Amino acid sequence: MTTTVLDFVHAFARTEARDVMAYHLARECKLEKAALYAYVVMPHHIHMVVRLRPDQSVRDFMRIFKVNTGRAVSCILTAAELAQFDQQRGLNRNTFWQRSFRSIVIESEQMFWQKVDYVHMNPVRAGYVEHPEDFVWSSARLVLAGKLSRETGLPYDDVVKSLGA
Repeated sequence: MTTTVLDFVHAFARTEARDVMAYHLARECKLEKAALYAYVVMPHHIHMVVRLRPDQSVRDFMRIFKVNTGRAVSCILTAAELAQFDQQRGLNRNTFWQRSFRSIVIESEQMFWQKVDYVHMNPVRAGYVEHPEDFVWSSARLVLAGKLSRETGLPYDDVVKSLGA
């Protein structure tokens, strides 16, 4: 899944905002009993590979996810950062995330690893780091350290520890 901040505002430009987003991304997956396999927090969007509960739709998960993570991150944004949202705030009742998101169904083991690699290579392609595991707001280090279980995903506690939270 991929979702983008309203009007492409760089809401995750500061370390604190990236920390809060990554923490709440993992927290929402834990609360919703969704297995988190991979994630990255970029300046104005996030990517994640998630397996939802059988009784939950992607639309329902993302609705809950966007409300809770948007609220958590908005609370720590500066007045100048919040002002960047003013032009779009309130349109379609959105205040932090764009209305849309992208999701695909992963149909094979090969596709799974291709998507995990895609997520982890985002900061490399953007020029933030040379190696995926060097980007703190990504699961690349955890996967490289063997923390990923295909059955249960990444352990929530390990995700939180990797952020220094």
